[in-house]
Amino acid sequence: MTTTRFPKISLWRTIVALIFAAGIYSMYARFALGFQASTNLTDPQPWGLWVGLGTLCGVGLSAGGFAIAAAVYLLGFERYRPILRTAVLISFLGYSTVMIGMLYELGLPWRIWHPIFMWNRHSVLFEVSWCVMLYSSVLALEFSPALVEKIPWKKARELYLRWHHSILIALVVVGTLLSSMHQSFLGGLYLITKGRLDPLWYTPHLTTMFYLSAIPAGLAVTIMAIYLCVRSLNVRVDMNILSDVSWVIAPLLGVYGLFRAIDLINRDALPYLWMWREETLSFWLEIALLVIAPVILLNMDKVRNVPQNLYWVCALVVMGFMTNRLNVSITGLQATSGTYYIPKWTEFAATFATITAAVVAFRYAVIYLDILPRKTPPQQLMVMGQPGNA
Repeated sequence: MTTTRFPKISLWRTIVALIFAAGIYSMYARFALGFQASTNLTDPQPWGLWVGLGTLCGVGLSAGGFAIAAAVYLLGFERYRPILRTAVLISFLGYSTVMIGMLYELGLPWRIWHPIFMWNRHSVLFEVSWCVMLYSSVLALEFSPALVEKIPWKKARELYLRWHHSILIALVVVGTLLSSMHQSFLGGLYLITKGRLDPLWYTPHLTTMFYLSAIPAGLAVTIMAIYLCVRSLNVRVDMNILSDVSWVIAPLLGVYGLFRAIDLINRDALPYLWMWREETLSFWLEIALLVIAPVILLNMDKVRNVPQNLYWVCALVVMGFMTNRLNVSITGLQATSGTYYIPKWTEFAATFATITAAVVAFRYAVIYLDILPRKTPPQQLMVMGQPGNA
């Protein structure tokens, strides 16, 4: 006789259940009651949290997948291979949340398929739509061996893996090109806001700014995810790999900060740096989190070589990156829109529910698929890259 075992009720499961319940109501409000009932968006401020946090941040924080894949397969950095599947999985789930978020953002979401057949080559949104579709497909193919390896039919499994191996380099090349274009063109969306977006953020080089900031943010998310997996799941990773990845983040952020400073000087925007106003405070918060603090801290050995310290510095990078995207999409447009936009609770609920679903999917993928090496024996803990006793 078999008995049905229900999952144990814990604090985290209760929180996740409440987030999902709020998300389900928000979904009902958005699709059944419309924008007015589910958001605080207005005609002068038509894009808000769902674009700023859902799309701009979601895509940017997914940049680790193409960066690690290109480093391993195109540049030959084999030492990054153990974390390759994790990076690709994070990117795939990130783009999945973006696609779900786009359904919330569109006024007529049932027409989301229109860009496939109704081409408007002069629209940046058309390029963004195609890049999301194509790159999501590429990520699904790159990640597919982790699923196919679990197929019990040996011949079918080997046939697919051989075919996948034959097209792998082409997949990585296409994925790198698509993701690079996509990261850049998201910045291009805001080139039409000239005269509306605050001078601290508006620049003809928005596409370059978006690209330069996305790669370090994507790598920071990858480091954070792997650290949490080692801490909470039965996996092991040589922490020296994360330290190596962090070596890349600091110079990239330094280049981004230098490029940003030169751009402000060339546009005579320096006086805006010293004005007492919300935009200026948000700008300095962004620069402090995304550039100044990480560049200084990542040059310290006790930060790069101590996983917990590295995790918190990467968290600063991610928070700074998110502040940048929200500044571009919301803060920088407030003054000229004539309205003060504060997202409705349903906007937060829908966003958090989507992100939580991706986190839950990531956790179960790491548990049940071969994403990261398992600890052996299970009772051992990873301490600074060396196995130790529990």
